[in-house]
Amino acid sequence: MMNILKYNTKRSKVYKLFYAVLPLLLLVSCNKEIENKAHFASTDDIKDDYSEKSYKVAYIVIEGAVGSVVATEATDYNKMPFLASMTSKGLFSWNSIASDATQDITFYADLLTGVKKDKHKVVSDDISGAAFDKYPLIFDRLKKDLGTRTAVFTSNAIVDKLSQNSTIDNKKVLASDEQVVQEAKTELKRDDSNFTLVTLNGADKVGKTQGYGPKSAAYLTALNTVDKQLKEIVGTIESRLNYNSERWLIVVASNRGGTYELDPIQDDHSLYSVPFRNNFVLFYNNQFQYKFIERVDLSDPTYDGSAIRYTGTATSAVIDADKADIYNLGNTVDKEFTIQMKIKFHNRGSLNPTFFSKMGNTGNSDDGWSFIHNGGIGWRLKVKGTQVIDNEVFNLNEWYTLTAKIYNDKGTRKAKVFRNGVLKAEGSINGVQGSSSQSLKLGSGATYGSGASHTITDVRIYNKALPDEYIASNYCQTAVYDDNIYWNDLIGYWPAIEGAGNVLVDKSKSKINFNITGEVSWNAFSERSGSLCPTAPQNLELSTIRSVDAPVLIYNWLGILGTDKFNLDSKVWTPNYSNN
Repeated sequence: MMNILKYNTKRSKVYKLFYAVLPLLLLVSCNKEIENKAHFASTDDIKDDYSEKSYKVAYIVIEGAVGSVVATEATDYNKMPFLASMTSKGLFSWNSIASDATQDITFYADLLTGVKKDKHKVVSDDISGAAFDKYPLIFDRLKKDLGTRTAVFTSNAIVDKLSQNSTIDNKKVLASDEQVVQEAKTELKRDDSNFTLVTLNGADKVGKTQGYGPKSAAYLTALNTVDKQLKEIVGTIESRLNYNSERWLIVVASNRGGTYELDPIQDDHSLYSVPFRNNFVLFYNNQFQYKFIERVDLSDPTYDGSAIRYTGTATSAVIDADKADIYNLGNTVDKEFTIQMKIKFHNRGSLNPTFFSKMGNTGNSDDGWSFIHNGGIGWRLKVKGTQVIDNEVFNLNEWYTLTAKIYNDKGTRKAKVFRNGVLKAEGSINGVQGSSSQSLKLGSGATYGSGASHTITDVRIYNKALPDEYIASNYCQTAVYDDNIYWNDLIGYWPAIEGAGNVLVDKSKSKINFNITGEVSWNAFSERSGSLCPTAPQNLELSTIRSVDAPVLIYNWLGILGTDKFNLDSKVWTPNYSNN
């Protein structure tokens, strides 16, 4: 699950400050903060700086709100019109997946620490063993690092218990949601209001007694009531005297969903189909643009990413020779390998352009190995001067999986080449030197040919000859994870769909990245193909925004630097900004 940061075109002084302090992080990854705070800056005031604008947060938790039900009520039936209106200036997910907890106090600990239970250790109402010293609640982190004024309004004893040792400036545990809303409105009118947590449990109370889900009329009515309460709270914020000179992040999230019998037509037997874990998260600011993070379509998935288009020899991804020795094929029968990639040819070029190699000039008989276009027709594996050739013509602009297998056949070293899992050719490379002192190059190389253009992704090198049957049945998969039977045999695995930057990250145990040289052009794609069977994310819950993701956004918004050292489980999600 990967995201490309989109930055404001008009940069404020806070942008410049953070940019000077921290390197540009173009690839969003789990457990990393947004190291450049550009997208949190004002877009309309070049004189703006962090001290002149007041950055504030309201964190509103709607307990027991099933994300998919809320989505239907808001967007289809207009029964939650205010929440629906917030999505027009929101970054949000309706199909969030809450953690695999059973206790409400655990879900709340996720919401308020940014880590899951294996770190915060809150698994029951007895919180004596909680690791709040390592993973503080938001109130405590803000108070310690920024001296922020904090407030909490809740009718839930769990929130009171979790925060019993926290220093909170205005904390009230009340008898009803109506009282919670009134007290929250009073706090939110204060000039020094800075971080306010509001929890509403009306929908959850109804769900527990009269059922959750779309068939419970009482539950749907309760959601409508919550929507009106939400409107009151946000309306109070937006009617503040200084609202136009303030920067409010309003987070609306459910702690979890609720159990009910799902309609079979909606059940895809994944975590998306567990109503109890189906919550939602929305980040709202009046300068955000609509950005919906949709669930992965497991019934008809697409291959999604952004990859480099290599043209001629203008661009290469390179691993220097001093790090690339492990990719030498050698010349002895005991060294077995499987090399695989996905490639889309845009232009075949002329003669024999190279697109993957660890040898010198591939037009000669240098030591080493290479993948080469075969005279504008098919492709070939070349090991020194010996070649195994697939002569079938490639269609342009169509995904193919190419595989080369080097193996021991009863004491003779041989090679096979496959196209989309189908064996195309085989031959002997016995005694041929497949090692060289050259770097490993992807995309282009020194060769007898020119002009080819291609997109390459999902590059894998195994120090094992994979079975033909495995190659045939798994070639179409677009990802491999650490639960795969051959994961430990991977010595290089580059998904190559980062979408930005000058590095292709190695996901294997080797951790040897490609550095991109020359012209870099990333091209986004989202495609279906008969030669692809896109692989579902290993951690499906990371595919949409989770409640555990909220704290890092809040910290960044309020100006806390260096949140990577907090070791949060929060994944960074980046809002798009409006130019209005």
